[in-house]
Amino acid sequence: MKASLVPVRLRSQRLVGEPLTEPAAVVGHFGAVQSQDHAMSLWSVGRRCGATLAEVQESFARADFVRTHVMRGTWHHVLAADLTDLLEVTMPRSERMLASGNRTIGLPDQHMHEGADLVADAVAASGPLTRPDLAERLEAAGLEHSGTALAHIVMFAEITGRVVSGQMRGKLHTYVAADLPPSRRTPDERLAWIARTYARGHGPFQARDLAWWTSLTLTRARQAIELSDLPLVDIDGEEYVADHEPEPVDVPRAMLLSNFDELISYVRDPDDFAHLGANRETFLRSSGHLFVDGRLDGFWRRSSTKDGVAISVRSIGHLGAAVQRAIEAEAEAFGRFCERTPTLEIMRQPA
Repeated sequence: MKASLVPVRLRSQRLVGEPLTEPAAVVGHFGAVQSQDHAMSLWSVGRRCGATLAEVQESFARADFVRTHVMRGTWHHVLAADLTDLLEVTMPRSERMLASGNRTIGLPDQHMHEGADLVADAVAASGPLTRPDLAERLEAAGLEHSGTALAHIVMFAEITGRVVSGQMRGKLHTYVAADLPPSRRTPDERLAWIARTYARGHGPFQARDLAWWTSLTLTRARQAIELSDLPLVDIDGEEYVADHEPEPVDVPRAMLLSNFDELISYVRDPDDFAHLGANRETFLRSSGHLFVDGRLDGFWRRSSTKDGVAISVRSIGHLGAAVQRAIEAEAEAFGRFCERTPTLEIMRQPA
């Protein structure tokens, strides 16, 4: 991310300034919050509204927001009230991506459709059901029921709006029948809405960022921007779309973010990661990202201990005293979120 974009995106991202009121308000603010790593996604939600882990988990259990496949073929938290319109916009591209993946693994599209029908019927009749439960139903019917094939079948049931996440069963996610209201928007109104939603939650953006987030084609993303009537703003000589005149803020010296935080939900340039060197994938695949002065500078992991939570931070930079204090403050904030006493280790990680 260009350095000039960081201070004008942080307020829209609610990483600085007034927090939102509750977990569902965070999810609604963004439109969709990536939750491939469900446990860490709860930190993304909680830090933006001051909620504890237990409070975010309770909100999820009440279905204040749901977890489903809706954008880019990955898990996202969304409001059920928004899901119909999100699926109407994203489903055609998601279905094509699934069909392409089916060819790779040798799963006939007809088998995916039949399996998804069975999944939807089983969940409606007997839900909530876990993925192993669904695999048993598929196996009994003589349909593909394991590995990537199972994932594609369940995902198709999700992107066609028939199932969504339910309450956790221990460490397993469950599925329940979706009861989605029909959309009250026209196709053009939906495109305009999704552009305005992205602007509200993600800050100044360009058409390619919206296309990446939604999986729309670049042409459709540009159409969405035109329909939205959002103003254009100039940032360092480049045009961006925004829902208000950008107001730069002070960039936090350090932030401990989840690995799929919405701050990085845009088209990344190679320069964003060039400084990470040969260990780039180690940084990007870790459970948490360390940002120093608005730039990805390392990673962090957490593990529960008998009395608290151990936080291990690895940085490629030489951290001064001010940055170390900022990391300590972030660790304390994560401890409050977990309602556990944090212990912190900071080490240098070669790039």
